[in-house]
Amino acid sequence: MIQYSFQGLPFLLKYADMIDSPDVEMREEQLKIPKKSSFRTKIFPGQEHSPVIYLQHGMSNRGIDDPRILTLAKHLRNSGATVYLPELKEVKGLEISDDTVPNIRALFREIVKIEGKAISFLSASFSAGMGMVALSGKEEQKNLKSALLVGTYSDFADTLPFILSNYDIDPYAVHVLLYNYISKLQPKLSKLEEFYFEAALDNGLKRTGEEEKSSKLIQKLGKKEKEFVYSVQSDPRFRMALVEPILSVLPPNFILRNSPKNFLSDWKAPIALLHGFDDPVISPDESELLFGSLGNGKEEWKVLLKSRLITHGDHLPFYTQLGEIPKLAGLWGFFLKKSGL
Repeated sequence: MIQYSFQGLPFLLKYADMIDSPDVEMREEQLKIPKKSSFRTKIFPGQEHSPVIYLQHGMSNRGIDDPRILTLAKHLRNSGATVYLPELKEVKGLEISDDTVPNIRALFREIVKIEGKAISFLSASFSAGMGMVALSGKEEQKNLKSALLVGTYSDFADTLPFILSNYDIDPYAVHVLLYNYISKLQPKLSKLEEFYFEAALDNGLKRTGEEEKSSKLIQKLGKKEKEFVYSVQSDPRFRMALVEPILSVLPPNFILRNSPKNFLSDWKAPIALLHGFDDPVISPDESELLFGSLGNGKEEWKVLLKSRLITHGDHLPFYTQLGEIPKLAGLWGFFLKKSGL
């Protein structure tokens, strides 16, 4: 992987503001998918015949307006790519949904059709895992030049208890889980769905003080609702006891249909797996398991890096971990090279 460092280093230097990455042309369209609704999409057009990257946002209520993903799109464009950044309403709405895999697959096929050639895919967290499922079929593999998945998962059933076990470090993912499933777990505690949605937004949007909504909503909760909230906040055993009830209320075969580990047999495209060394939301063991299970017969076409520079959904200042930079540059260089850049 280190042989790709020279190609990846300029990309990282753009992130560090050490070399210029100027603003780029961007247009917004509604991508119309047959038999589906339209998808709001930002397109960053490159030069004629430039490689194409489908960039899928993660669970952020800002969707494709999140400054972090817009910065990434700009740096990819300034590295020579045409970038498509579509918005998934269910993902923006923090919904863990069976719709995401078919939506990503349909968008991938449409972008391939528009561009008339194979393209690459880049995403993070749950969107990355569902993207891997979506692009695992033979038709998609034929049209996938390369993939970079950041902080993704292998088995949804294993990820769930890990999320709940790290509430004290990062409560965001727990709040998202409870927003999705609390109405099925505790149908009589009707105000908790709104509470956990706003609590997740407080975390994700970094709302504090007067802007924080969950602290106001908790005052309006009933006694049993407050007891549930306080138990989640203070009792690790209570949180872990939620694992089986949540698994039991998932849609039928949800784990089977949405866990990448079940869709690896036809995977042939070059793939880079990047994971934060101490990611509190999805264990780096998940990426390691995926890496070990990928057997396309070409070991040089898969790379894995667990980096101390990466957090879940962001990165630390590069000066804090200088020794990590060559390895991270190598992984990005691998992805850019395999994408045709």
